[in-house]
Amino acid sequence: MHEIRASPSEARHCVVEASGELDMAASGELCAAVDAVHPADADWIIVNLAAVTLIDSSAVKELVDAHHAAAARGQILIVRDPRPIVARVLRVTGVATLLGVPPVDRPGTVYGGTVGPGQPG
Repeated sequence: MHEIRASPSEARHCVVEASGELDMAASGELCAAVDAVHPADADWIIVNLAAVTLIDSSAVKELVDAHHAAAARGQILIVRDPRPIVARVLRVTGVATLLGVPPVDRPGTVYGGTVGPGQPG
């Protein structure tokens, strides 16, 4: 289950919020939400992934496609607030830097836990 919605533009930016599982079932929806943001309304498109619990390769490709489509219209698309597991997928697939996600993992495991004493980090 997922949801993708765009907020009205404020201060020349628009926030596209996604939630749930971004997989093949959501195919096309993210690009459609980004394409709906007219360049006259927003220079920046911020894709908030804070509520996304899973992202698969089809959604990663869609984020990259949306980034390139926005750039072709003179807009900048960046990703914000991905959960650690989502950020890790973006890093492993090599698109984190393109999408504005810091290239450094947070301390702890992929699932957000902490590394105990004597355990490899």
